[in-house]
Formats: sequence, C-alpha cells, structure tokens
Amino acid sequence: MIKNNDTISPYQITMIVIMTIVGVGIFSLPAQLADTAGSDSWFVILIGGLLNLMPLNIILMINNRFPNKTLPEYAQDIVGKVPGKIITAIYAIYFIIFVAYEVRIINEVIKSSLLLRTPSEVIMLTMILTATYAVRGGVECVARVMEMFFPLLFIPLFLIMIPGIADLDLTNIMPVFYNLSSKILVSLPNMALSFAGYEVLMFYVGFMENPKKAYKSANIGIIFVTVLYMVIIILCLTMFGVTMLKDSIWPLLGYVRDIDLPDLFLERLDAVMLAIWLFTVYTTIVSLYFVVTYSISKILGTKEQKQFVLPLVPIIYYMALLPQNIVYLKEMENFLFQYLGIILIFLIPIVLLVIAWIRKVRGEVS
Repeated sequence: MIKNNDTISPYQITMIVIMTIVGVGIFSLPAQLADTAGSDSWFVILIGGLLNLMPLNIILMINNRFPNKTLPEYAQDIVGKVPGKIITAIYAIYFIIFVAYEVRIINEVIKSSLLLRTPSEVIMLTMILTATYAVRGGVECVARVMEMFFPLLFIPLFLIMIPGIADLDLTNIMPVFYNLSSKILVSLPNMALSFAGYEVLMFYVGFMENPKKAYKSANIGIIFVTVLYMVIIILCLTMFGVTMLKDSIWPLLGYVRDIDLPDLFLERLDAVMLAIWLFTVYTTIVSLYFVVTYSISKILGTKEQKQFVLPLVPIIYYMALLPQNIVYLKEMENFLFQYLGIILIFLIPIVLLVIAWIRKVRGEVS
C-alpha cells in the first residue's frame, strides 16, 4: 500500500507522461521516420499516437482495478508472490537498460555538438549523479521535478522553433498519403521507440488518491506528445526535404542551426536547444530511475527505495559504456524497444488484466 503522504495529482500524472516520453527520440525521430515513411512522416506519427492510446488505457484499467497499488503489488495479487516478483524484476531490468541508453545518447550528442574535449566519463557520471538527487527525494520529489521543468522547457522550445517557419517549403511534404499502409507497418518500430515511457504509469498511478482521474490526465499527455512530434516532423520535413532529412543524424538540432536571426543577441541557438533537450532527457532519466529503485525495494521487501539509488550508479554507468559505437547503440535500442519493450508495454499488461478478470481479482481503495 501507498503511504498517505506519497501522493501524485492528476496534473502531475500528465507531466510524468510527457516528460518521460519526450527524451532522446525527439532529436532523431524526424530522420528515422523520414527513412521509412517519407513525406507522410507527420501523418504516420499521428497514427502512432492513436495506436498507443490502446495499450495506455489497458495499463490504466489495471491500475483502476487495483487502486492505491503499483505493479509490484498487484502483480503478486494476480499471479502469485514469486511470479509477481519475477515480472517486477523484468521491468526493473528493462528500465535500468532504458536509463543507461538515455545516458549514453546524451554523451554522444554532447560530445559531437558541444563539449568536444570533455571525457565521456565526466558527462555520463554528471548526468547520473545529478539524477540521484531527485530520485532520493521519493515519488513526490520526482513528480514536482516534472511539474517544474515542463514550462521551463517547452515554452522556450516552441519560441525557438517559430522563427524558422518563414524558411519552410511546403512542397517538401508532397506527395501526401502515397502507399500509406506499408509506410505505417515499416514505421512501427520507430513509433514504438518514440512513445516508450508511458509504461511507468503502472508504478505511478498507484500513488494517486483517485486513480480514475488518471484516464484523462494520461491521455492528455499522449495527445500533447503526439502534437509535439507532428510539429517537429513537419518543421524538419519542410525545412530539409525527405532526402536530406533521412541522412541527418540530429535533424532538430540542424533545424535550429539553420535559423538565421542576425539581430538576436544569442548567436548559437543550437546551444540553447541542446540545453533544453538535456534537461528534457534528465527528467526522463529521473522518472525511470525512480521506478527501478522502487521496484528493487518491493522485490526485497524494504520500506524505502532511496537506499538503492547510489548503489545503482556504477551499474548504470557500466551499462552505458557497453555499446562500442553508434552501431552497437542502435542494436541496444532495437533490443530495448522493438523486442523487450513491446512485451512489457503491450503483452504483459493485457495478460495481467485478462488473468485478473478470469480470477475475479481486484483491489480495494485504502
């Protein structure tokens, strides 16, 4: 059961959804979708957002069936103590790999764009150790971090993107809806990556006083992310065209660099964009990191999760070092989101819900 002072508001649930999903993918997504969906990338991501509403609401249905409980608790109610702990352990492994992946991507972008001579060890350890401060504060601290960073990040983000609209070429999104069905199928792995993160709701909704309010909050979060992705893809697509876009490594960063504002006191908008993105990824890491420590505490039966925060630092750091280069990092990404992620986001929640229905198992409001 959740302690009374560990509560999350519906608004904070929306913030958690948005700030967990919008991480490293925001930089590379336009190029990845341009490679598979071409000029219809903007529409394909809309379909992706709508498709993700189904597993999202399945997760919320389970949480509503077991109010004031999180996955480590209701999984044991549904399938038994040992299988429930095994499921929790699998999610913990998934999220710790997720954190390591985010940390490594941060290092690759910062090293290639901003801090060229800074050792990778310094960049990655700084990000991990900074995240530990928020995670040790518990779930309320994590929720407040999401709530605080949201306006500080997205308002400047939209303000930075607006000046480039004058240079856009709308003919670059033509032809529209050409061979759309095959484009959607080919783009499914990229869409899975771009929306990964809302599965943390299996751990956060249990901290709400009224879990039914999570339906509206979480769906608003997914819709916001979908619209944000659509805007970014349209801007990058109309700025570069399909051919240039799919060959770009970090297209959103390139879009900001191409904005010409001679009268602006900031000469390098890309540095501002990098700062915004860095804090966005930071919130993703904080959200996932908390879930890992919380899962471990439930598996081991301890009251507090903060005692596991610092011991995980070397593990995350080592895992972030494992990929030798971008190619190996891509393989890590494929394993995480195209295989393990699909099982944990789509399959396991459905199986748990069906078993709960068959066994007529449900929780009670504390």
